[in-house]
Amino acid sequence: MSTSNMNPGLQAKSPPTFEFSVGHSTRRAKWKRRVKTLPGLIVAFFLTWLLLPALLVVAGVHDLVRNRRFSTTRLILFGAWWLAMELLGVFTAFLFWLTFAPFRKLDSKYSRRCHSHLQRLWARSLARGAQFTIGFQWSAEGTECLRSPGAIIVLARHGSQGDALLTAALLSGERRRLRFVLKRQLLADPCLDVVGHRIPNYFIDRDSRDNSGELANIGSLAADLESDEALVIFPEGTRFSPQKLTAALASLSQTAPSRVTTARNLRSVLPLRTAGTLAALAASDADIVICNHVGVDDISSLRHLRDSVPLENPLKFKLWRTSRDSLPEAWSEDQLVQWLDNQWLGVDQWVTANDTRPSPDARH
Repeated sequence: MSTSNMNPGLQAKSPPTFEFSVGHSTRRAKWKRRVKTLPGLIVAFFLTWLLLPALLVVAGVHDLVRNRRFSTTRLILFGAWWLAMELLGVFTAFLFWLTFAPFRKLDSKYSRRCHSHLQRLWARSLARGAQFTIGFQWSAEGTECLRSPGAIIVLARHGSQGDALLTAALLSGERRRLRFVLKRQLLADPCLDVVGHRIPNYFIDRDSRDNSGELANIGSLAADLESDEALVIFPEGTRFSPQKLTAALASLSQTAPSRVTTARNLRSVLPLRTAGTLAALAASDADIVICNHVGVDDISSLRHLRDSVPLENPLKFKLWRTSRDSLPEAWSEDQLVQWLDNQWLGVDQWVTANDTRPSPDARH
């Protein structure tokens, strides 16, 4: 599906230069944020590890009394591991800065590959730590589609607050270098902030009233994908709930009534917000990979997290890939959206059939 033959309505306008976010990636904005988050990370790491023996004793006694299957103890261990991986990531990024910045090579291809490797190790280490502390397990079907050569655009289901980490652990484990479209709130994570500004990523403002700059940057992000890279988008825009599904259907009835018939068949996922996906597809002829998963609850509070540990339901991924050459070049935007909606209906059917947790109606 050559971008040169696509319907003009699908063509994305790229900004003069790529920005990592609109208004949150300037030098002033980054350091205003980092003078708080970086010292906060260092203090939290040293306090946690200094007090870790005492914390584990208190948590262990508490868990024995409460019969919590050592949930609090497990969470403290995972929290300590998370802080260690965060600090190690930031420290390694600092070493990379010392290596590349003096020679003005921080934006070089080799530097980006080094930072992508750091991203892979960070994500996989966190997933491994979760396995040994809070009982996280996972399996994946269809990962062979990630090994086929060629750039890909990954449309990933947004099922929990940890989706970016989980997807990064899966895809980078298959030696894919990743670019993400993420919500800007994740810039509060110092490792994501620092490393995420050295690998092409886009931190989107979901509440922006004027999304022209957002869409242009997403298009720019997709335009120069290399054969071993993947651009990951969470096209639902937010996590599922029955209330959000009702609101999304009401919104579609006003903005895109032709999509409502298909969207009304959804039970476990939200309808796609198509603007960002279309911007990426317009700028690239990369294949499309659908990344679906079930098994991880959306954690709404610290108590909910504690009560969910150890995690009993293994995370199950299912992926499938569609070659852009298999899609008609002459499709209009409406036809492409209809195809995407049908793919997402398949996502919903698989989630509904494979989710071993309570049904959507029973979760609230």
